[in-house]
Amino acid sequence: MVSLIGCTPSVSIHTGTVTGIINVYWPGVGYVPGAARIDVLGEGILTVSSFSNGSYTLSNVPAGQHTITVFKHGYTTTQQVVNVTEGQTVTNVDFNLETIESVEQLGGTYYFGFNLDDPPFNNLKVRQALNYAIDKEALVNELNSALEPNYVVAQGLIPPSIMGYNSSLASYSYDVAEAQALLLQAGYPEGFNTDLYYNIYNGFHYFVAQKIQMYLAQVGVNAELHGVEDWDNYLNMLAQGEIPFFRLGWTFDTPDPTDAFYCLYHSAGPDNSSQYHNPAVDSQIEQAWATIDEADFIQLIQQIESTIVDDAPAIFLYHY
Repeated sequence: MVSLIGCTPSVSIHTGTVTGIINVYWPGVGYVPGAARIDVLGEGILTVSSFSNGSYTLSNVPAGQHTITVFKHGYTTTQQVVNVTEGQTVTNVDFNLETIESVEQLGGTYYFGFNLDDPPFNNLKVRQALNYAIDKEALVNELNSALEPNYVVAQGLIPPSIMGYNSSLASYSYDVAEAQALLLQAGYPEGFNTDLYYNIYNGFHYFVAQKIQMYLAQVGVNAELHGVEDWDNYLNMLAQGEIPFFRLGWTFDTPDPTDAFYCLYHSAGPDNSSQYHNPAVDSQIEQAWATIDEADFIQLIQQIESTIVDDAPAIFLYHY
């Protein structure tokens, strides 16, 4: 719950309350509760609904008639007029947000994630070393030549089709010497053994996992491959934190990149298989939901992505 604050001194504060649910449209799923920005009184007074259940409560709303505006990047802005009575609660002021354009072609990102609770992946230098060990350019070119899918090398999570994509994002070039130096600094001069999991799908994920295995072997990291046939079982293993190193992909279901960052890299995210916890990133993700200005929003999204890339919870391989 978020209290309504920040009214100008000329506005008399009463005790009216407005509650409701915000639903956002996800293709193939329908409307699901989600986070958005709420503006009341045209005063720039904002709140963010709970991502988990979409609920919001606006407290101390001045008595009278007000327009509630709900805004989310990539969605059509919606409004409702409410009559607030002092001491009363206006309930079930619900909003359904529609995407501005079709989101079927928003694309996604293919990556290999680390479980940061498992040694040696709790060591930042190890995660960075493995990023330097992969020649993403050569691997993606090989995939494009063989399959002609037109994949794009990924430096971070956000694909070119999503607001906030940063073509200048500083990431990890292919540098075996740097990878070996970082492993030495991390206390693994001879490398280490690990288990790399992937879900079985037409042999494709196995092919890519073999390539990752080959590159890692060059820096002394022996990755034993484990294919899991049942997708639901694979997801359950990830949810239980049982997998140290794993293949995943994220298809963007909404045009708001904040949703993806929340799901994957917020401490409370439902799909945080990397067990990534960064209080500064958590705060910035929540701030992004409450940011309306597009330029400020893009700047914040790019800051979030840059921090996550530096923290290396994954090897972001390509965008599709």
